[in-house]
Amino acid sequence: MPIKFKLNLNNSTINSSLQGYEEKLEKIKNVLTPRFAKYTPDLEKLKVLREKYKDKKNIIVEGNGGAISNFRGIFSALGEVSEKNVFLLDTEDPDYISDLRRKCPQDETLVILTSKSGTRIQVLANYFAFADYPLLIITEDNNGTLNQIRKTKNIAVSFYPSVEMTDRFTGLTESALTTAEIVGIASEDMITGGKDMYTLCSAQTGIKDNPALQLALALDKLEKVGYTELFLSIYSKKLSGFFELIVQLFHESVCKNELGQTVYGGEAPENQHHTLQRFISGRKNSVGLFLTVANFSDKERKIEVEKDLKNTTCRNIELKNLDNISLAEIIKAEFQGTWQDVVDNNIPAINFEIAEISPYTIGQFMAFFQYVTFYSALLRGVNPCDQPGVEKSKENIFGIIEEIGK
Repeated sequence: MPIKFKLNLNNSTINSSLQGYEEKLEKIKNVLTPRFAKYTPDLEKLKVLREKYKDKKNIIVEGNGGAISNFRGIFSALGEVSEKNVFLLDTEDPDYISDLRRKCPQDETLVILTSKSGTRIQVLANYFAFADYPLLIITEDNNGTLNQIRKTKNIAVSFYPSVEMTDRFTGLTESALTTAEIVGIASEDMITGGKDMYTLCSAQTGIKDNPALQLALALDKLEKVGYTELFLSIYSKKLSGFFELIVQLFHESVCKNELGQTVYGGEAPENQHHTLQRFISGRKNSVGLFLTVANFSDKERKIEVEKDLKNTTCRNIELKNLDNISLAEIIKAEFQGTWQDVVDNNIPAINFEIAEISPYTIGQFMAFFQYVTFYSALLRGVNPCDQPGVEKSKENIFGIIEEIGK
């Protein structure tokens, strides 16, 4: 497979010894391939839906957690090809819903409701909020309320994978790819990239050749010596849309039984103006994970300093030194300067550099972090595919609603 990324663990401050991990790594070697790495979506059905809704100008995408965070990342990275007006609806906020209804005429709009179980209070509330609009439902073919509604109302459907798969791991399935196709983002290369990464990172690949397992192991070692937080810094506007997905993958898959690292941070270089302060000078319990892009699509956009400004100074340089430097070089300098500061302060730091932003590399990117969190959970002895810490709150919500409705 084409290698489209680099993983730099040289400054993680963790040695390469596998002492104490022999038994866990042997168990991982014998783990069955997870469902997300085996599944192949039905691309032809997705293309049919793309054609069916090609005339809709506005697409409202409803969902929570994995039901929307996967698409949010895909659209952030690849949405420039879309000619649709796309709105993400991850709330029941009545003011926001009123704004959407005002901006999006019924006859020009498709509302996509996404829920694996079909039993979230939000998806039910938003169904009723847009029941008079053209609707497409993405759900499992199950006994969930949303599936019952779509049968009763004869609403169009795109089914989740028929095999059981936790929502946050469904980014390369019909869950997110249906919507991607409808808004004009072709899925085929993403699927190919994901499949290639799944092969590279499979449990049968030894740790020396398995980058997802290497990163998971480094993070586990760091947690064991007190690095309980992960500062995620993303030096790409297009990749920044994946922040919430990566947070969800780590928090829901790994953070159980009082284990796992808390993820914070966000888009850089903006976070250098606030959260970097906490990372560099706050508690020394954070490891840095820096996501960067080697080759931006626009390599030619350069700074042109006017003649009468060339001798103007900024800090210790004259502006003439900026003349003819590309913006890509500037943002790389932002990262390199921060990286050097982190290294000089002896703070553990890891760099994942993607070669470029393309459908193929985005498929690789998503598959990589799915496997990183899958292995991270296994190394800590927790189930990567459940989320017991959120189920009780869902029950509480319906209890409160029941009281309101009396």
